[in-house]
Amino acid sequence: MTQYESWPPPDWPEVVITWRTMLDYSDYSPNMIMHWIDNAPGGRYHLHGFQATEGFAFRFERPEDAVMFALRWLTI
Repeated sequence: MTQYESWPPPDWPEVVITWRTMLDYSDYSPNMIMHWIDNAPGGRYHLHGFQATEGFAFRFERPEDAVMFALRWLTI
């Protein structure tokens, strides 16, 4: 996927990964997530902090990319 950098963030489907989730699962590091998303097929995504310090909010131009991301990173 390709990162889209603009402000304000686009009104695309959002998936949030909190620091709590990353701390609960040792293989959920920001570097691993970014490596996965940069190498995944798909459209554009936007990344910014969630509620300043609570985690990361990923927004996806294509809803199917948001679903694929959520299935990979929000299910155990």
